[in-house]
Amino acid sequence: MLRQRIGLNSESIGAQAILRAVKKGMRQGKMQELTDYLASLRTSPALFDALVESVVIPETSFFRNRAAFVFLRQWVANKVASEVASEVAGEVASKPAHRPLRVLSLACSTGEEPFSIAITLLEEGLTLDDFHIDAVDISASALKKAQEGIYSPYAFRRQTYRSGDKYFDLRVPEGANTHRKGSRITQRYFLIDSVRQKVSFHQGNVLDPMLLEDHLPYDVVFCRNLLIYFDQAARDRTITLLDRLLKPGGLLFVGYAETELINIANYQLVPYPQTFAYQKQLVPLVGLEKAKTSCLQEV
Repeated sequence: MLRQRIGLNSESIGAQAILRAVKKGMRQGKMQELTDYLASLRTSPALFDALVESVVIPETSFFRNRAAFVFLRQWVANKVASEVASEVAGEVASKPAHRPLRVLSLACSTGEEPFSIAITLLEEGLTLDDFHIDAVDISASALKKAQEGIYSPYAFRRQTYRSGDKYFDLRVPEGANTHRKGSRITQRYFLIDSVRQKVSFHQGNVLDPMLLEDHLPYDVVFCRNLLIYFDQAARDRTITLLDRLLKPGGLLFVGYAETELINIANYQLVPYPQTFAYQKQLVPLVGLEKAKTSCLQEV
């Protein structure tokens, strides 16, 4: 059922992890028989969603694989500079209509990735009107947390953000019991509203062929560490979706273990260390320093 609906390769998760998730679901549903649980899974979307959330435990953090964000920033700077140069050279008859950079985060989990993208673009000098970010995940509970934009220090792993950071407000959450003896109150990082509201979150399944069909294609797509959990059929369907959603000349970021899974003739591996990205069609990466080794050789 997991393979059919979400393309999950059980070997990528492990039989024991799936068994634990099933037992948890049976306890929560107060069911004694496995057959009853399976029957309920087929008719209850909420029960199936709970199973998926128990099986697929996301590993995410702000600026995970920082090299990808460093490259994104350089690529955006180069793109903006090229557009300005074209205007100055008179290659466009008149000033074109404002076209915000469009970015998509697939399997966005609790929001660390799309918010990292937003911060990266703002740090490069783009304004909030200069870009649009969509973020998709199958988990309703993960999306709820993402929309709240409240994070523990663990969301930053080895990175440190100080109180007063321009993108986060560090404070104790409302309602926390600060008077309980022996209690340890951990401050939380509250993302500022202007950044939090810049990302549009959507619940969806990458195996849905109609996913984001009514949206314009994207300049940049992040789909990292998702394909490795799929069987081959689900990978093929997802790659077809990614190709539909990405503009010619656009960037596709994948996980470090997924670079060999993108077997499309017009996709070129970006020669920038530790980036793990492809560019659709052969568009020169003018102004960017090329690495002497491929991403795979850097691992």
